[in-house]
Amino acid sequence: MKLGIALGGGGAKGIAHIGVLRALTQARVPLHAVAGTSAGSIVGALYAAGKTPDEIERLMRRLNLRQWLARDNTGLGIFSTDGFRRVIESEIGAGARIENLPLKFAAVATEMESQQEVAFTSGLVADAVCASCAFPVVLAPAQFGGKSYLDGGLLNPVPFDAARRLGAECVLAVDLAADEPMFTANPALHRPEAILFRFIFSAEQQKIFRVGARTIGIMTKPARKLKLMRAPPDLTIYPDVQTIGLIDFDLIDLSLAAGERAMRDALPQLQTLLHPTLWDRARKMWRIK
Repeated sequence: MKLGIALGGGGAKGIAHIGVLRALTQARVPLHAVAGTSAGSIVGALYAAGKTPDEIERLMRRLNLRQWLARDNTGLGIFSTDGFRRVIESEIGAGARIENLPLKFAAVATEMESQQEVAFTSGLVADAVCASCAFPVVLAPAQFGGKSYLDGGLLNPVPFDAARRLGAECVLAVDLAADEPMFTANPALHRPEAILFRFIFSAEQQKIFRVGARTIGIMTKPARKLKLMRAPPDLTIYPDVQTIGLIDFDLIDLSLAAGERAMRDALPQLQTLLHPTLWDRARKMWRIK
């Protein structure tokens, strides 16, 4: 049975996706397709391009917050997605195209003019990832092909339906339920990344980010419920990343462990879905009818 995986958004929480993929790789569970939103599109694109979970982890450890962020000259955001573009292009090539990747891949974004969801299944990988990651206010819209795009999480925070459209017969969704906080609330952790963030942004701006993140979380709940009714995933896992902030890129070990633990706990259930008995298949056909 062809397995597709949907990787949800969540900033630094998305590092948990690497742990999920590592657990699947170690269990020798092959993937047919991967769909990603925002942070999930970054990890998903690298994996679909042939990067192993270990290689993606090393990349995340090597980069810091300053390398992801680039100055915006459009006035439409505090930063631009150029930093994301440089990372993707340096890892898989500036001309890498989605349709040429070893694994089927889709990155979900929101097109500003039409206010519609777009699932990129062809075109430049870097374009698709930038479009999917353009978190409003913090990052300016990604612009290419005469259109502007915002974060895919606005309309599809966990793109399990996009994974199914890629031909997956069984869909595994990784939901980070991510809208808060920007940084962990533990004041005892005076980490370089947190200090840099607080140095760049005033307390008022940080409050705006938190309100924006919470607002997006509220807005996406109805869309998520509707998609769950129309094309639900076969299995959803929820890595325990709620104490990790959206920009806690230095808490890699916690994120990785959460993703790997959630996937290992769900492996027996996934194996049952991938190798159903005749009775299970009959019941599924009966439900479809």
